[in-house]
Amino acid sequence: MADRKPVPTLFEGQSPDPVLVMGMHNSGSTALSRCLHACGLFMVNNATQCESHFFSNYVNDELLMGGGSNWANYPIMSVDEVMSYRDTVGEFMLQQWRIDLMQWGYDGVSPWGIKDARTCVLLPLYLDVFPNCKVLFIRRDPDDIAASLSHREKPGVGVFNDPQHWKKLTLAHFERVETFGRQHHSYHVVGYEELCQRPVEVGRRIHQFLELPFSDRHGDVYAQTMRTDRLGTRAWTAFKWRVMAIKKGFQVMFE
Repeated sequence: MADRKPVPTLFEGQSPDPVLVMGMHNSGSTALSRCLHACGLFMVNNATQCESHFFSNYVNDELLMGGGSNWANYPIMSVDEVMSYRDTVGEFMLQQWRIDLMQWGYDGVSPWGIKDARTCVLLPLYLDVFPNCKVLFIRRDPDDIAASLSHREKPGVGVFNDPQHWKKLTLAHFERVETFGRQHHSYHVVGYEELCQRPVEVGRRIHQFLELPFSDRHGDVYAQTMRTDRLGTRAWTAFKWRVMAIKKGFQVMFE
């Protein structure tokens, strides 16, 4: 690949490459990003789920994945297809991200991050655009993710009760992140279940990886944000569907 030309910056000093908070939909990446945002990592957070409208909605969804339900397609975009956008969308990202962040209060020199599940699929392009980024991957049990996605309404899809589809899609996201993350010089995996059960201990390790300070106040943020009642989603989701089926059966009997 040809070397890129330096992009002029609007700020004095060197802007760091981002922290990429990676995780499948319904994997705990939103809760983790909220912790990081509250603890000093600048996340624009001007869209839903602690996301950036520029990266999540405009770049990832519209420009790269084509909008609608395309984010939920299986198989996922191939690496070749993702990298075919290097000289178009990739260059646009490189030239515009500072301008967008500046509008939302970024100072140009502080650590910052991007969170969006679609970035799992698009990771090869992001590593090309931001070669010095840190990749932070939160990995949740794929059966729990599939169960959660099967009963929740999602943009462009609605409620799609097909756990096998969601599990295949989740594993494809995992494979893409793990393949490229392991090759990257700065990669760290967080277990969702461990983060919920030991938030302060795991939060401290995350901050060490990101080279961010970690105080008692930061520990309190993690402890108050992470929820153990979301563990084992597939068990209570299956129970919920059985109850709904029973109720439907009673309705049919009395109609």
